[in-house]
Amino acid sequence: MLFVIYNLWFLFMNEMIYEKVSVITAYDKNKGTVFPKKIRWQGRDYIITKLAYYHRIRQGQALYHIFHVTDGNIDFRLKLDSYTLHWVLEEVSDGSAD
Repeated sequence: MLFVIYNLWFLFMNEMIYEKVSVITAYDKNKGTVFPKKIRWQGRDYIITKLAYYHRIRQGQALYHIFHVTDGNIDFRLKLDSYTLHWVLEEVSDGSAD
């Protein structure tokens, strides 16, 4: 039983990354929303299939846009710095984005 619990814990482990990544986005003029469509991380492209959650955070005068997205297999937490327009991959997980 312990082996099964260990494997379930391992399957949903999050890994903190904090690396700059390239992101292709789409903008919907009718809704006024931005959606990450593709991430290039460590030389590999990930096609984003779903936006699970979006929110903004302010740290001092800096405003960051946080996107929780998935490619169907891996979940990503992306941070967009609204001042520098740099994208940072903060975390990856192989669990569900829901």
